[in-house]
Amino acid sequence: KYNLHWFKIIKNCFFTKWDIIIDFRSSMISYVLFHRKKFIFKKNNISHHLDQLTNFFKFDCFNLMIHISDEEVKEVEKTISKQFKYVVICPGGNWKPKLWGVKNFIKLMKNIKQDYSNVKFIIVGSLFEKKYYFQNVINEINKNDIIDLMGASLTLTSAYMKKSDLFIGNDSGLMHLSTASNLATIGLFGPTDDKIYAPKGISCFVVRTKEDYEYFKRNICEPNKSYMQSINEKSIIGLIQKNKLL
Repeated sequence: KYNLHWFKIIKNCFFTKWDIIIDFRSSMISYVLFHRKKFIFKKNNISHHLDQLTNFFKFDCFNLMIHISDEEVKEVEKTISKQFKYVVICPGGNWKPKLWGVKNFIKLMKNIKQDYSNVKFIIVGSLFEKKYYFQNVINEINKNDIIDLMGASLTLTSAYMKKSDLFIGNDSGLMHLSTASNLATIGLFGPTDDKIYAPKGISCFVVRTKEDYEYFKRNICEPNKSYMQSINEKSIIGLIQKNKLL
């Protein structure tokens, strides 16, 4: 399946002459495509990814703008009310070992609702993830306190994030979309390296497992098992209270 993925990319791209190729994966494809100019980014495991990108492209990659349409802004304004605070929850991700688990997120949401009665939750993720997580959430959390954004476009998701108060989620692309949307962000880390991939911004925080990243480097992670269980929802609540994030 993985190899077929690359063959499909080559098939779709090979017969086009590209003005600019930007390759974030340092893949061989960049070398076989016709182009005028190419940028091949080669990451390291020493400094934060955004520092690496800033040094490579020679502009500030910490302050990028997510462009959203007027229609998306209007849709958000119809849904979001100033009388509530909004917490974006991202229970999914692309690798089981780094997923905290939907049951843990439900416990966290119940604790947040107990402490902050004026909170509503925005659930984000893909349609594929929705099949696994969303029903569990609405079985336990009042539907009136839930906004379902699972399967929404990245720009619409960002539009909601720009009007929200806090993001809590696994290390994922949506975590980084949150920081790019200037939303206070709590990223949950276990077998991935927060030194490289932590959310970066004014109000960005990491909660990680009792085991550090070096522990996971020394041990093989089973692909169908979560390694995030040492994270307790109370530590996240404490972080929210300490930093007055809600």
